Amino acid sequence: MKYYLVTVDPNYIAPVPVGWYGKIDRKTWKNKKTYQMPKHLIFQTEKHMQMVFTDIVTFPCFMVRKMVRDTIALYNPFIKFVRIILYDKERKKSMAYYMPFMKTIEHVETNCKNRYMINEIVLEREKLMDEAIIEVMSKDKTHIIMRMDLVESILRRNAIGIGLKEIQII
Repeated sequence: MKYYLVTVDPNYIAPVPVGWYGKIDRKTWKNKKTYQMPKHLIFQTEKHMQMVFTDIVTFPCFMVRKMVRDTIALYNPFIKFVRIILYDKERKKSMAYYMPFMKTIEHVETNCKNRYMINEIVLEREKLMDEAIIEVMSKDKTHIIMRMDLVESILRRNAIGIGLKEIQII
């Protein structure tokens, strides 16, 4: 089965929380378990005129809206989520996001043109463990990989702002 790298579509400007460092950054996230996280986290978003509450947010960590959370739960019923509320003060609008606790792979091979642009991701099939969604940790970045059936299921529900790139499985 095919797997895809999931990002925010570059045509959309996703919300970016303010004051997130030390609460939902990669280091804090890695050291805590779900029961250690607060039930609700609330952050204001950075001011941007064209910001859209996309269904997936990848910075500072991977977060999804309710529809995507429910779809992921269909494919992995034992996955845990932490609720994060992002609030746009200027428009007086808020949106609930959910941060999943998913399995992590530490190894990723990349063929890079330069340090900031990933040209290709190559993963080994055994390391994916036939998971529907998995987090891949590289030296400087975290990547979210989803199986094709999960991606199709999310897209059929009219998801907003999801960018996909097929990855190579060896």
